[in-house]
Amino acid sequence: MSANYIPGYYLSAAILSLIVAFIIPGWPLKVVFGWTFLALAMVASAYWLNTAILFRKRQSGKIPPYIRWLLVPFLLGVQLYNAWARRQDGLAGWHAITDDLYVGRRLFPGDIEQLKAEKITAILDVTAEFDALDWSSDNADIAYLNVPVLDHKAPSEQQIHQAIQWIQNQHQQGKKVLVHCALGRGRSVFMIAVYLLTTASDNNIDSVLNKIKQQRQVARLNDVQRKKLTQFANDNQLLLAKRAWVIANPVSGGGKWQHEQSAIKQTLEPYFELEVMETSLETGAEQLAKDAVEQGAQLVIACGGDGTLTAVASVLKGTNVVMAIIPMGTANSLSQALWGMSSKITPVAAACHTIIEGRTRAIDVGNVNGQTMLLCAAIGFEQQMIEKADRQMKNKLGQLAYLQGLWRACNENEVLELQVTLDDKPVENWQTSSLIVANAAPITTLLAQGNGSPMMDDGQLDLTWIEPQESGNKHVFSLIELLYSGLTEDNLGINTGYQQAAKVHIQRRDKQPLKYAVDGEPQQHDELEITVDKQALTVLVPERIDY
Repeated sequence: MSANYIPGYYLSAAILSLIVAFIIPGWPLKVVFGWTFLALAMVASAYWLNTAILFRKRQSGKIPPYIRWLLVPFLLGVQLYNAWARRQDGLAGWHAITDDLYVGRRLFPGDIEQLKAEKITAILDVTAEFDALDWSSDNADIAYLNVPVLDHKAPSEQQIHQAIQWIQNQHQQGKKVLVHCALGRGRSVFMIAVYLLTTASDNNIDSVLNKIKQQRQVARLNDVQRKKLTQFANDNQLLLAKRAWVIANPVSGGGKWQHEQSAIKQTLEPYFELEVMETSLETGAEQLAKDAVEQGAQLVIACGGDGTLTAVASVLKGTNVVMAIIPMGTANSLSQALWGMSSKITPVAAACHTIIEGRTRAIDVGNVNGQTMLLCAAIGFEQQMIEKADRQMKNKLGQLAYLQGLWRACNENEVLELQVTLDDKPVENWQTSSLIVANAAPITTLLAQGNGSPMMDDGQLDLTWIEPQESGNKHVFSLIELLYSGLTEDNLGINTGYQQAAKVHIQRRDKQPLKYAVDGEPQQHDELEITVDKQALTVLVPERIDY
């Protein structure tokens, strides 16, 4: 059966059941066929949308009773077909592909003793439609993970990495892993194949599939699964890391790390061997990142505000080490620029899922007088806003402290006389109340939205400035104009200006020291030399980014 036709088959069967329900006499039979119609129509919709959420299978492996009752006609048919197919196959429940990796069919209580005898202590269940055994009550000391995939379908990239990262971590703990689906033919074979493609020297799909089939003769992939496996092999940008170094700033965001560390460890430990390090007055994030690199880190997770993230990035840029972030600051601008608004709704949960997914992206890194800049360098309103929103105000008001600081800066209405050089062009004299030189900035960093949110992998710096106004109140119109630009990616050029450059030099016309902020940290220097290194840092990003 082609996977592409399955929704049609289920829908046809559902419609036939509905017709029978209308014409057959007797209410008991009408209820049975009406029930069948509802169950099959729901399953058809799940296949059309390619989502296993219909079954609501929990991480314990259990399907809620109301779902089981609702889908009884479908589940009964699947149970009967699978019982017949297992009898036809006449195979053992599972087969060893390597010394510590097995592929097999759905498990039953009678299999537990054999699992114990073969010392299989980790089960990856890729079915969506069947309940798992209750491992917590079977005294089998089994590690269990469910990655629900519809029969005949292929998993998403997030599910692929979740599975192979989990398998690897179980192997690191010395456990044998059994991957099973309903019959041990397709979904489980797919997961075994992607794991072997990722971890073994042989990256030939046919060779890997033949290796599996030599042990389990019924192993085969349909056209959908084969296409997905080929795409994975040709375009695999996922990070598979055995260990992860976590660098946490315990004071960021008013001490969020203390409240979240337990949940973070609980989420990530099934997939990584964690090495957790906290910053202190004596040892900063930069030094801890250097220590991680010296110990051979593949993945470093920075937990903290934008300042902590920048410190870690300053060490990892230009290396092969991948950086992940768990935002725990007040503004968390970098996570917003990378992920969109999901970073504001559930920042820690979204960050942990992004780390498990393992999808990488290379981004630009700016340099300000030799100092690493991930987001932007700010002169004028943004610098004044950051300076006025001190730690006490941020702990009290959160992000409202920045709004209060911006309002005060606008009312003070300071006009700066600057000399600006873009790339190798002649020096220009600028008058402005606000100038942002951005590598990346989310829409919440309003003063950087001269032409929409800056691209963080184009090798360019985005300059946005505000023209001087007679009074601070008139800057409201400038902010509205920037909001319009951020939403439409169109600069009106009335009260604001926008330009791009790869290199920027700035100093005051009176040669006095210039106050500025880099990624939210106040600084002061006689002049600014800002450059950008294109795609110098590899970071983890979600499979889907929502703006």
